[in-house]
Amino acid sequence: MKCGIFHVPYMKPSRSPREVFDYSVLIAREADQAGFADFMIGEHATQAWESVPNPEIVIGACARETERMRFAPMAHLLGLHNPGSLAIQVGWLSQVLEGRYFLGVGPGAYPRDAILRGQPEDLSEARPRRDEALNIMEKIWARKPFRHEGEFFTAGFPEENEADEAGGEYHMMPDFSPWQGPENLEIAMTALSFGSASMKYCGANNFSPISFFGGLEVGKSHWEKYVEGQLEKGFTPDRMRFRMCRDVVVADTDAEAKRIALEGGLGTCWENYLVPVYKEFKILQGYIDDSGTRIDLADLDMDWIAEHVWICGSPETVTEKLQHMNDAMGGMGQIVVNTHDYSDDPKPWIESMHRIAKEVVPNIKDVTAPVA
Repeated sequence: MKCGIFHVPYMKPSRSPREVFDYSVLIAREADQAGFADFMIGEHATQAWESVPNPEIVIGACARETERMRFAPMAHLLGLHNPGSLAIQVGWLSQVLEGRYFLGVGPGAYPRDAILRGQPEDLSEARPRRDEALNIMEKIWARKPFRHEGEFFTAGFPEENEADEAGGEYHMMPDFSPWQGPENLEIAMTALSFGSASMKYCGANNFSPISFFGGLEVGKSHWEKYVEGQLEKGFTPDRMRFRMCRDVVVADTDAEAKRIALEGGLGTCWENYLVPVYKEFKILQGYIDDSGTRIDLADLDMDWIAEHVWICGSPETVTEKLQHMNDAMGGMGQIVVNTHDYSDDPKPWIESMHRIAKEVVPNIKDVTAPVA
């Protein structure tokens, strides 16, 4: 099993763009040194707690400060971009990183993002725009002339001119297709809700699935939908492609880890942002079901969240909890840690990251399970 980072980035709304940028680079550098495999950066324009509108700029900066870790925008919201521009930006950046890049794609989930781009607030165009945009991007990467007049986008690829006999190269086009060809570009998608249709789409397109944990039954439903899409298209599902996102803090003792979580950026984010949102949309019900406490959604407090939603504790405690989740899920290839705003005092968070990568994840035993 490997470990990854999901940098949403869940920064306090009071943080300036420069502060978010600098903290992102710091966390990426430390994650690479600790041994994390992947670093994924969210793309959001209208959420103050999720404040990176162009992850490719952060990726470029982080790449210069790291050596092994792979990076991905997670995800480019395809319907909100010009697909022609995005195709060449993705291809160019993947070539710059020479194998340390993969692509996350999605439709977008926030109405204000759509309004900002002059699209319907109800997100009714989000998924069809995603599909049409991805189709255009794949055609551009194929580098064959075409002209597309679609429902939402107009695009094309021009005829290429070879260098003339005198050696002039001013008519040639650069090759901005992905590193080692588009067929070798890993594409990934995320899911949060139970039975997410995105996971079936992900499987049918042979993308890699990433689940935001919302309880065991939610996580299982993501894998089941992914398998359904894979089998319908004749692919063979591989659990090692399955990534699971969790909030994790490791310290010397369970009490110290819980204190770091509650008193730091993790607790601040959940208390002021995620708990109200998750209560409104009943996303916490899966955690309640797993806990066996039968607590009413309205009665959840931060202590309950720390005990039953986050994974906080000593290396032994966290290993045990992640092993239980891995066993119950039937196996996965990567534990992905959500980042939080510890920029005022990053030392406890950085130490936790290193311990997750070195003292926890290597001790989680793989699970061999049937595909379905």
